[in-house]
Amino acid sequence: MMNYITTINTLTELVAFADILTANLRTKSSAVNGALILALSGDLGAGKTTLVQLLAKNLGVDEVVTSPTFTIMKAYETKDTTFSRLVHMDAYRIETLDELRPLHLNNIFSAEGTLFCIEWAEKIAAALPTDIVTLYIKTTGEERQITVAGLE
Repeated sequence: MMNYITTINTLTELVAFADILTANLRTKSSAVNGALILALSGDLGAGKTTLVQLLAKNLGVDEVVTSPTFTIMKAYETKDTTFSRLVHMDAYRIETLDELRPLHLNNIFSAEGTLFCIEWAEKIAAALPTDIVTLYIKTTGEERQITVAGLE
């Protein structure tokens, strides 16, 4: 799976996509220093949180994963051999990059064995490293077109 676009019409297809994405993120993690960052963008209700929930399930997260819209960020321990921790951030409410200071993102960016999923990542793009995986979800009715980049 390199850079590509796929169309998802059902939850079953989304689960299958998440399985393939998980495998490819594990492979990509060996090529980055520190955390692997998955920057998710798309309309409200496009399925960003659902996709992170599926990734969490694939990584063996026991806790219920919900959108951290109000808490901004939440970390989960996993049972995965590649990613020992999943960090889930929702940047929707971030208005300036100054608001990121208390989150100590550089510590997360440098944390080996971490998958860092950021919803609404475009809001903090200037603060992100360059070697990241991006995923954009465009919705048309029930259909979702997912564009993935950065998995080469």
